[in-house]
Amino acid sequence: MSTIDAIQRQTSGEDILDIFFGAIGGYGFERFIISGLPDRGQDVRPFVLLSGWPDEWYERYTSFGYVHLDPVARFCFSTTLPFEWSAATYDPSSDLPARRVMEEARDFGMNDGFSIPVHMEGGMQGIVSLVGSAHALDEHSRLELHMLALYAHGRLRYLNTAGDEHPRKRRAITRREAEVLKWAANGKTAGEIAVITGLSERTVNQHCVNAQAKLGTKNRTHTVVEAIRHKLITL
Repeated sequence: MSTIDAIQRQTSGEDILDIFFGAIGGYGFERFIISGLPDRGQDVRPFVLLSGWPDEWYERYTSFGYVHLDPVARFCFSTTLPFEWSAATYDPSSDLPARRVMEEARDFGMNDGFSIPVHMEGGMQGIVSLVGSAHALDEHSRLELHMLALYAHGRLRYLNTAGDEHPRKRRAITRREAEVLKWAANGKTAGEIAVITGLSERTVNQHCVNAQAKLGTKNRTHTVVEAIRHKLITL
């Protein structure tokens, strides 16, 4: 949460770069990219929010449209959960473009990674992709990285659009929804929140679903992150 607070205070992508490098380094990751995912045929460069890739690899990847061949980027469209790159399977004997992208990435030392899909309102897709091994991550670390990645993506989108968001949407959730999300942000399960608040577990889950719909998110973690980012809840 201290890293999220630090990101919130920054006013440019350059300011966030060092903070994010420092944060992911604590989990064993070395490089990253934070980007939107364009539709087929579109240039990815206008969608890139922040790159911590080697310059040569970034230029090659973006110039040759590798985002449309990359199995990791493609896999983001089929899941809302973070995943290791090895989960983005493809047939190297028939999908030669995908094999080329992954082999060239390895030439730059990018053998393994951990990616967080970002599903935004209106069907827009995004990704935060970290370079390094995720094998040693426990569930708590994965959740922390999930929240950190979603928050950084949202903050960079905000900065890139000069804060052009709809205030009514930011203040849309109810007091009860905010209370439930605040406890979820502190790692409480629906059952634990039910005991704390005196609500039924079913009602707790419904409050989460309602807040998710209002904030245009796809899962509970993203809903919590957007609520924090828009200052609907404080921790």
